[in-house]
Amino acid sequence: MQNYLNEVDGNFSRFYAALSTEIENTIKGLAAQEQKFKESYRRLVSLQAWRGELIEDIASPGAEAFFKEAQNDALMSHSLARQGAWRVALMSLRSCIENILYGLYYIDHPVELIQWQNGVFKLGFTDAISYLVKHPHFEGINEQNSGIDTIKSEYSTLSKAVHGSAHAFRVTKEGEIQGLNVVSIPDLGAWGTRERLTLIGLNTILLVMFREHLQGAAKVNLRKAISLTIPEQKHNAVKDMFNVRLRSVPQPAAA
Repeated sequence: MQNYLNEVDGNFSRFYAALSTEIENTIKGLAAQEQKFKESYRRLVSLQAWRGELIEDIASPGAEAFFKEAQNDALMSHSLARQGAWRVALMSLRSCIENILYGLYYIDHPVELIQWQNGVFKLGFTDAISYLVKHPHFEGINEQNSGIDTIKSEYSTLSKAVHGSAHAFRVTKEGEIQGLNVVSIPDLGAWGTRERLTLIGLNTILLVMFREHLQGAAKVNLRKAISLTIPEQKHNAVKDMFNVRLRSVPQPAAA
């Protein structure tokens, strides 16, 4: 038994050293893609802005905790993608969606929040999204314009990554394990698309829910942050539908 334990421990030592090297090499291998990660980080700013500029003022500490967790999920997804851990980066995006939706639900349901804290109430994605669809703030706004359609689609796609039910999201390719951390430009592009659409959908849902707080000259810093996520070509539509004026983002001067 001691010999077997020594063999296992030896395998651990080799795995431990190899993993550190693999992560380091992957980060170096993705260094040329800095601009794509910078664009991702700009989008992430919106989650901090929503929480710091508005949610902290209108939500109970228990409900706000879901928004903190969602922000952490998004940052975790960014960090995992930076080291080429593509599947778990997508898993974190899925958790980000859940936590934003649950936070919105519990802002309006303090009794259910206490029940959840006591372990006697459970909320799922379907229940949370159905609540928003029926919410008075979403009345008269179709799901494509409200962000709900986008989040439904992204959640479905990300769920395939979580469960490994789609070939594209499997860690093994052609019967071989490719590694926990992989330099892959196609995977970076796929993750970037999922992250971009997820954050656009979530920001749109939050705009619909809280648009009365952002109208006129209110919450200028929050509106700036949202403008980094929602594409500029949609800013006029946001103004027309929600009476919220987003701000054009100046492009850096050419070197």
